[in-house]
Amino acid sequence: MFLDVVASLFALILGLAGVIRAWQMRYKGRVDLISDWDNRPLPDAAAHAADFARVYGWIGTVLLGMPVVLWVGLPILAWTAILGVIVWYWFAAIDAIADRARSLRR
Repeated sequence: MFLDVVASLFALILGLAGVIRAWQMRYKGRVDLISDWDNRPLPDAAAHAADFARVYGWIGTVLLGMPVVLWVGLPILAWTAILGVIVWYWFAAIDAIADRARSLRR
């Protein structure tokens, strides 16, 4: 039960952070948040704000719903594997957008 609570809090914190960051990128115009994983700003970051916000928003929303799946009865090991794939996809999607932004610059 303790691991379920800790894992749920972790997913909720990541999900809330993703949704807040998406909102800041999309509606507050915070182009300073649009960067790759090495925190290097992208060329023409404003052009990619919608893509970044979409990734952060959707994955953040999915992560906010993950504790419900755990509480319904999915075993913690399977839940952790699903969470790992979702977080990996988050990293891969941001990396793909950053690579596309840099290739368009050339």
